[in-house]
Amino acid sequence: LRLMTDAVHEHGSLAGIGQTAAAAIWYRAIRDYMTSSTTYPQARAATLQAATALYGAGSAQYNAVAAAWSAINVN
Repeated sequence: LRLMTDAVHEHGSLAGIGQTAAAAIWYRAIRDYMTSSTTYPQARAATLQAATALYGAGSAQYNAVAAAWSAINVN
C-alpha cells in the first residue's frame, strides 16, 4: 500500500495515487477478488482487477498499481 500512496522505493520513485484511491483499490480487491489463500501474484491480479473496475484499464491508478507490484518483483 505504501508504494502505491507515497511512491517511495529504494531503487527510484513511482507515480503515487494517494491514500484514497489506494484504499479503494485494496478494499475492492479484498472484498471481491481475494480469498484467505490468495498468493502475491494473485493479489497483484486482484488489485489490477479492482483498479480496472474503479478507474479503467490503463488509467493512472491502474498503471501505478502495476508499477508498485513490479517494483517488488511480483509479476
